[in-house]
Amino acid sequence: MNNNQWNEICFYLSENIRTDISERDFEKNVIQALGVLEWKEFLGNIQTRPSFQIGASNRIMPDFVINDNEKKNLFVVEIKQPNIQLNTNFQQQLFSYMRLLRLQYGVLIGQVIQVFYDGDLTDHDDPVLLETITFERDSAKGLKFVELFSKQTFNYDLLKAFTLNSFKKINRKAEQKKLQQKILSTEYHLELLELIKQDLLNNYDAELIDNVLKEISINIHSKQPVIAEKLKIQAKSPATIENPNKRDTTRYMINGRNERLPKNRFVLEFVRAYLQKYPTISYSYLKNLFKDEYQGSTGVINKLEFVEEKYANKENKRHFTESNDILISADNIQFVVSTQWDKDNINNIVDLARENGFEIQEV
Repeated sequence: MNNNQWNEICFYLSENIRTDISERDFEKNVIQALGVLEWKEFLGNIQTRPSFQIGASNRIMPDFVINDNEKKNLFVVEIKQPNIQLNTNFQQQLFSYMRLLRLQYGVLIGQVIQVFYDGDLTDHDDPVLLETITFERDSAKGLKFVELFSKQTFNYDLLKAFTLNSFKKINRKAEQKKLQQKILSTEYHLELLELIKQDLLNNYDAELIDNVLKEISINIHSKQPVIAEKLKIQAKSPATIENPNKRDTTRYMINGRNERLPKNRFVLEFVRAYLQKYPTISYSYLKNLFKDEYQGSTGVINKLEFVEEKYANKENKRHFTESNDILISADNIQFVVSTQWDKDNINNIVDLARENGFEIQEV
């Protein structure tokens, strides 16, 4: 049955449309395709361009929101003309609807179908593209789409299994890179030296082997020049090697206070202390002072409203969002501080604090 359903969807969304079809006319075809999946307008399963109130004065209007028979929102669908290539702007539009409606799954339909996920199964800030499906009859991806998004078989456990499997395929390249980095790491060189020693112990005494290994170096390098330049590490004697992956447990004290703060809490308390010292400054001034690049991916500070929207589907908001950690600028803007700090970016804040007259002690 899935075969016929998917082939009919191909007919409505690709084979039986004009190349210059307008988005409004294409909308009718999408409703037909959703009907093939047994989502029915007359049952209230399909909300077409519904308007949702966001905040005091804003509204959003996605193309379609799909509901179950109890009117619970299940996923959102955004459409684009099939003669326009899908791009990141269209995806970002879908992402905003997913977050504002707190929906983990979104579908973008145009030249192809794209399925996105946003939730705690991934650490990515933005929703992740799980699958791109072209309109080819009898395609395995199309049949899977029908299974996952048909009304009769729609099930979050099935979607979760599909999502995890997609991540496994997506992460294959990441795993390959991770393994390459491990082989090129100092730790692995130490393991290799130990393997050499164990291999030689049948014929030589341990002291002799150790003395020889101290006098030689072993190089493992990537065949890709750029990676080789960055990652090539020369093996050294175990006594002279520092573990680059050793966790940095440095803590910080501000202006002689007794409290020893971990990195992320130190940043929060420094921003709080700065705000107390200069209570009349605006959020835009603070945003310019605590530059995004000091932190990296999330920025040092962000408006609370922005964080709540961006991480709506995630338990970990990557910011201090507890009520007593929310800060307010002089122009009455609520903002929060990033929790994402490590030994590679914390010095930016330590230097900034000292430049602004704060005494910072590292312990």
